[in-house]
Amino acid sequence: MLLVQISTAQNTGLIVSDLPNSFFNGGGITTFEGYANQFSEDEASYKMHVAGFYPYDFDIMSMQWDGNNTLYIMDGLSKSILKMEAFDIWMNHTKFGYIYLVHRGLSYTISSRIAYDHLTGNMYWTDALYNWIAVQPVHANDQSNYKILISDQLSTPGAIAVDPNNDRLFWSNHGDSVFIERSDLSGKKRKIIVKNLLWVPDIKCDPDPSKQMIYWADNYRNTLEMSDYDGMNRKVVYRSPNIYLQVSNIAVYKDVLCGSDYDEKFVFCVGIGTGQESWRHEFSFEDPWGMTLLDSKVTTISNPCKDNGCEHICTNSEDGAVCHCKEGYTLNEDKKTCNASHSAHGRGIILSSGNNLCTVDIRVITGVRPNATCLLAWTSNITHIAVAANDSKVIFAAGDELILYDLVTGQNASLVSTGKVSGLVYSWIGGDVFWSESDTGKIKLLSLDSATKTDYTIYSNLNNPRDLAIDPHNEKLFWINTSPQSGALQIETGSFTGSDKKIFQSQLFINPSGLFFDGGLKLLFWISQQKLTYFSKSANFHLNTDHLLNTDTKLLIYKDYSISTKGDNQLTVYSLYDENDKHQYTVDKISDITAFALFDPDIQPKENNKCDIDNGGCEQICIPDGTQGVCECGLGYVLERDAHNCTTVAQSDMFALAVDFNHGLIYQISMNDNPKDKKVSAVDIPQPADPLATAYIPSTQSVIWADYMDDHILNTTLNTNITEILYSPVNYIVASIAVDYSTGNIYYTGLPYSYYIQYSMIGVIHYNSHQHKTLMDNIQYAYSVALHPPKGYMFWIDGAGMVGRANMDGTDPLFLVAYGMTSALAIAVDYKSDKVYYIDGERIDYMNLDGGNRQTLHMNQVAGLSHLGVAGEYVYCTAAYKQEILKIHKTTGLLVTDWMSPVTELGRLETITLYDKSVALPVHQKCSVNNGLCSTFCFPRPNNQRSCGCPEGVSLMADQRTCSGVPKCSMAIKHGKLSDLCSGYVNSTCDYECYPGYLKTLTGKLTCNDHLNWVQQTSVDVNMLCKEQITTTPSPPPTTTTKTTTTTTKVPPPTTTTTTTTTTTSTPSPNVDPLHRKAESQQSDGSISSGTFAATIIVIIIVFIVIIVILVYVMYKRRIVTNMFSHAKFVNSPNVPDEGGPVDDRYTSITDINQPTASANAAGMENPLYEVRNKTAVPDNKDNTLPEQEFRSVDMTAYKY
Repeated sequence: MLLVQISTAQNTGLIVSDLPNSFFNGGGITTFEGYANQFSEDEASYKMHVAGFYPYDFDIMSMQWDGNNTLYIMDGLSKSILKMEAFDIWMNHTKFGYIYLVHRGLSYTISSRIAYDHLTGNMYWTDALYNWIAVQPVHANDQSNYKILISDQLSTPGAIAVDPNNDRLFWSNHGDSVFIERSDLSGKKRKIIVKNLLWVPDIKCDPDPSKQMIYWADNYRNTLEMSDYDGMNRKVVYRSPNIYLQVSNIAVYKDVLCGSDYDEKFVFCVGIGTGQESWRHEFSFEDPWGMTLLDSKVTTISNPCKDNGCEHICTNSEDGAVCHCKEGYTLNEDKKTCNASHSAHGRGIILSSGNNLCTVDIRVITGVRPNATCLLAWTSNITHIAVAANDSKVIFAAGDELILYDLVTGQNASLVSTGKVSGLVYSWIGGDVFWSESDTGKIKLLSLDSATKTDYTIYSNLNNPRDLAIDPHNEKLFWINTSPQSGALQIETGSFTGSDKKIFQSQLFINPSGLFFDGGLKLLFWISQQKLTYFSKSANFHLNTDHLLNTDTKLLIYKDYSISTKGDNQLTVYSLYDENDKHQYTVDKISDITAFALFDPDIQPKENNKCDIDNGGCEQICIPDGTQGVCECGLGYVLERDAHNCTTVAQSDMFALAVDFNHGLIYQISMNDNPKDKKVSAVDIPQPADPLATAYIPSTQSVIWADYMDDHILNTTLNTNITEILYSPVNYIVASIAVDYSTGNIYYTGLPYSYYIQYSMIGVIHYNSHQHKTLMDNIQYAYSVALHPPKGYMFWIDGAGMVGRANMDGTDPLFLVAYGMTSALAIAVDYKSDKVYYIDGERIDYMNLDGGNRQTLHMNQVAGLSHLGVAGEYVYCTAAYKQEILKIHKTTGLLVTDWMSPVTELGRLETITLYDKSVALPVHQKCSVNNGLCSTFCFPRPNNQRSCGCPEGVSLMADQRTCSGVPKCSMAIKHGKLSDLCSGYVNSTCDYECYPGYLKTLTGKLTCNDHLNWVQQTSVDVNMLCKEQITTTPSPPPTTTTKTTTTTTKVPPPTTTTTTTTTTTSTPSPNVDPLHRKAESQQSDGSISSGTFAATIIVIIIVFIVIIVILVYVMYKRRIVTNMFSHAKFVNSPNVPDEGGPVDDRYTSITDINQPTASANAAGMENPLYEVRNKTAVPDNKDNTLPEQEFRSVDMTAYKY
């Protein structure tokens, strides 16, 4: 191994550029002399040197040190790569006037970066608007001596890094999916190595090539991260305490990773092993952006390019030197020298000026001098141009014919005679030329592969068709036509075969022109109302942009640029994504532009990359694989059998529900002790989303969550794709959510973002009706809320440094902790031990429910504690700097190690909700039964009391339970009554019973539905719930009656009965046949005399009269007893109101025991258990109420909200 150190040890340090930000600050460079791993708060650990650019302005977006004496910079203002020679850490000899050009024609973006190969002297760079990666020798005298290595399957490339010792090139891709990809130094052997990223502004390789490690910043994940060259052993080195990290560039030196944060105006270093910030320097006015390390470069291999003799460009590879040719040139057979491929620029614009056919470099749109090179002078004016780039041919219309011009041979040929050509396009898929003729009203087709060159009419009877555009991969044409009915202009479309013709867009603005279909963006553009216009698929309509094109009529779209002209020799260039990035260039050596077309083989692919078309059909991530694509899923999802869609398998037993703030996702994370690698399941919420707070209702598997950007509180049901909006607290960011499992009601804290709202609030949402009530609106910063339903308390964190407590209806507020807190964040309740736990900065404290016995459980100065929950014997926490959930023993306060392995793909975990199926949910005894007989809100209160509440603007009626206007189901049941625990409100469930002598026809509970009907799966008839009990008396068996005489009657065997003074009956044996039994009956009947019969009748009548008298007496006595105890019975019933409120007057009188009817003096329906009460309702006497009889407990796991 060859080890070479270039430069001295003293000339070392950190180089930082700052951007111009005022009239007197044109940007500059600051160096920090010393060893970055020894920088500390002690200013003696480094020396600072400053040099300004004033009066010149430089936007240094990226910097690279060559290891010798030259600093290379990417300047956004000049759109160039420049070099500053004789540069050192002291900048004593730096003359900013002596800056040399390396390459011109870059896009001005904040994303593009440079990377330097110190072995070959090659400079690599990304261009985020051209969407390519290019390379150029830094010592080339020819500014056109550059090569685009990668342009396919690339979207907004940003960060870039090289390791010349290991033949590796790394870059970040920011398309539908964000990932880090690698290749060799020639752009071959591509492989995606790191996924699940959000935005990567910079990548660096470890200066020690033997480590084979890369480092990067991910601003939207708030992280500095690292992995090996295969993407394995990924690790979060550092996570910012801010929710957005604004690092623009990074640098690596030994065991520290440094970065520049332009938003907060500081540079810093963190320990790679510790993740702790080791040094920071804050600027007063400068905006730090670029960063590189001035230090020696390590070389472990020889340079095979040194003596290889490549004519244009040489890159090293594992197999030795590889020669490349610059754009527009082809490598000869000797693999060293190059020849021009054709007479045009490698990537450029073919344009016509009168009768001249000319070309300019495509980089004219980013500052390369716009010198036109004319290729051909024709005999008449050229009006339209189309290009077959892969065949190096140009088709143009001139006079009354189409001409084919070969850029390689310089030969031309007439293709076909035409009418007045008004549009011309080429399909590089089938080799077909299409043109429109305004005078004939036709669109025609000619195949270049045809030997006969015969043209075909595919559309006719058009009204002045013009501005033809083409989508070759879908075989579609677009053109502007005049409607024969209205005379208005409209865009029409049809297939290559002349079928499926239809109106694409009507109601166009005046005089549209410049129709152009971009195959990369899959969008149709045109000029309308002097603005750039495009068709939006999502809006299904055309939309104007803010790109003002004035009187331009011709349009091209190249990569992320629009190019337009009005026909003079000026080009107007816009960045598609920035209406302020506008430039105008005058093309030299021509006087006008009568037509133009793009020349770039890469934008005419024979086969589209699958991932470029509707994301390859993938629901989430499409990984390019040649022209194909492979679908993958993000963390917490699994790929379905169709290999395209993603699904998630919800957990139901024991899990933590946590919000991933960075990725906009909610995860279920298993809480089992083993294994350490926890199962992570994503909750399938609609995307894009910005969740901040979450809670869980197990009975319906409902995840309640808040989207802080859309001001929504939503409900997503696990294992479904069903999400509904529950409530929208306008002007408030929902920071915390808690559920009262007694009722399902949802409590939340709201932080105002509107300037006219001064205080935070706590509100509650009805679990079913989604009605809302504000409970408190005078909190400084309501960060977090927690509930204790069995005790009737709610607790909250006030970010002003206080812990508050109130009843769950918002009454009796007080502060349990009013001072001594430094950074109060989150709160949780331990229902088992009746303790309150909360986070205060680096501490987890706890106390009793009344604020007593306040103690510190755990201290953690490095995790960045965020939110917490309590389950069993442990406290579980999310932390800003951890990709895991922390587990802390609530008795010892010790952190449980090796409980959960870090999940690097996780972002910043915020609120956490814990659920264990084996643990009963905490409920309030009263509110958990039929909503406490409240019509809308039932609020738990201390001492097993409750209060009822109504939404804003609705008053509570005199019964202290019913909100004004709340409907009920009928409380009358024929031959029966509803349970005393029945309120009759919508969605309430009730038992019923039948009166004596009647039987229930249904089992189970009835539910009052939204239509005020009692239902049990389907509607029920309240008149048919009880049916009369019919007692069937069996026929008496045959008997033998014998009078008292001296005569003995023999009865046939097997039974003989002899009677003296009483009558006895006997049931015959079942073995006696019916004929024998009939004979016995006849024999017995014949033995009864008529006198005996008359006496029997008299006795029966007397007995009947006695029975009636007894029944009348019993009924009279029963009424008296009932009246005596009716009030006591009412007082002891479970629906007695709290707080001395009026009693329930639903049940009033008895008029018909079989069919109750309404009483004229009653407010509700009758109940036969209660006597008539015509007087004022009597308040509840609490001394006579038996608490243990008031409310029964229920199993909330089976309770449906």
